[in-house]
Amino acid sequence: MPNPQHFNINGQLLSPNPQHWIWNNLGSWANNNDYGAACQALARLHGQAAHLHAGEHILELACGYGAAFELWQNEFNINKISALEYRPQCVDYIKQQSLAQLVHISEGRFYPLPKQLNDVEYDAVVCVDAAYHAQSLTQFLAVIASALKTEGRFAFSTLMLADDYTNYALTQRVFAQGLLRLANINKANVLSHAQIMQLAQQQQLTDIQIVPLNSVFTGFAQWIEQRASQLPQHLKLSKDWQKIYLTARWCKWLVNYPLLRYVLVSGKKSPLPLGEG
Repeated sequence: MPNPQHFNINGQLLSPNPQHWIWNNLGSWANNNDYGAACQALARLHGQAAHLHAGEHILELACGYGAAFELWQNEFNINKISALEYRPQCVDYIKQQSLAQLVHISEGRFYPLPKQLNDVEYDAVVCVDAAYHAQSLTQFLAVIASALKTEGRFAFSTLMLADDYTNYALTQRVFAQGLLRLANINKANVLSHAQIMQLAQQQQLTDIQIVPLNSVFTGFAQWIEQRASQLPQHLKLSKDWQKIYLTARWCKWLVNYPLLRYVLVSGKKSPLPLGEG
């Protein structure tokens, strides 16, 4: 199991704006050229895909430093948020904020959900830019299904094999798999469109929409190139920067060789068929 420190990101290297340092995602850059705005835009797409609305109790998986909590409250009128995060320093930071809308925050991996979170049925589940770090997509979808009320909605972003993945040269496919290992992503977790649909259906998740977010890789790679020109050399020699820089190089490679797609997956939990439950 990966050490939580593996997922640490130095937000100060990602943006010159201190207000954006608690954001840690690749961003949606379709109409943005600023890191904080792009991160908020990616989170907003998840909230819209999950059809969040006032009066609901939502669960955010891999919530990081809770940067999206304010977005859920201000733009979707969500005043009941429960959350899960793997990194202990993020959990400690959130607890120190004493947020009125936060019902509960637990430390842990996706599977199994801690008891305090698993004893509740949620109106919606969201996970921004982290589902590909699950031990398996099967387990991840099972967690979503168990956490949702009937007709509850969900949205998460992940990596998906391109429809023409097998048409790429073997050397390119091997290189892509190597990149996944370096990023601590289980290759068995990155599946095709048809496989994701099948796994979702097995968990009684329906109305599945899988939408490519084409700006994510391109925009993040370009932003990091811009940041590199702004940072002093000693920071660019740090391990923290090298992790960010290599992620950007990976994104740029996938723009040129799109074997993997960055997608937003959404849907809802269907009622059990008659005669079951």
